Amino acid sequence: MKKAFVLLLVPVILLCSCGNGKIRLSDADPSNIIDAVYEKLPKDSAAIEYVPALITSEINEKSEEYYLGVNGVRYKKGAASEAFEQPTTYSFCVVIFEDDADYDAERVKIEQNINKSKWVCASAEEAFVVRYKNAAAVIMGPKDVCAELETAFLSVVRSIEK
Repeated sequence: MKKAFVLLLVPVILLCSCGNGKIRLSDADPSNIIDAVYEKLPKDSAAIEYVPALITSEINEKSEEYYLGVNGVRYKKGAASEAFEQPTTYSFCVVIFEDDADYDAERVKIEQNINKSKWVCASAEEAFVVRYKNAAAVIMGPKDVCAELETAFLSVVRSIEK
């Protein structure tokens, strides 16, 4: 009887584990989201003109305060894209919050602690955090650049689970 039950249960488990082939936002790679955002920008965008050379880095425990303005944010993974040559007041970071985190509280924590003056002798014109479900983008730079990145970010993350 037990063998028959196990033989019936195995196909059910295999079918459940296969999924539908879609990427869930909580499984998305922040570096890939950043790349997709840049690809979404028009060729004559202010963001592309403002920062021609970028470098993307992983956000970890040692760098989270620099990129997010505060330590202790409940995120699974994160990536930051900044100008290769400094001082350019530009930063675009993407974090995927832990599944059980209070996403709005984490967004507010970051937004209240963003360091717009983290560059030597320079300060970003605008700095804010935009969130969709458990993904957030920390955006700093000129207003027109930030607006373009916000629109592209929301478009990308909304399309991930469709």
